[in-house]
Amino acid sequence: MNLTVLNRICWTICIISIAAGVALSFAMIWGQQDNEFLTKAWLSIGVLFFGSAATLAVSKMLGGRSLGGANPQ
Repeated sequence: MNLTVLNRICWTICIISIAAGVALSFAMIWGQQDNEFLTKAWLSIGVLFFGSAATLAVSKMLGGRSLGGANPQ
């Protein structure tokens, strides 16, 4: 897979996760906290965000080395 495409996908997932996390955080603050769905959704978004951020970091590290792939910048 082209590292530039991977970086764009990871950035998109990170931005969507941030926006959804902010929306769910407001829902958790202003809504009732006994809703288990909000907690599970917020934690799932966190897992997606950190997974995407880790993938993005690894692809940036490997992109600078000469592995025969394109250098994403």
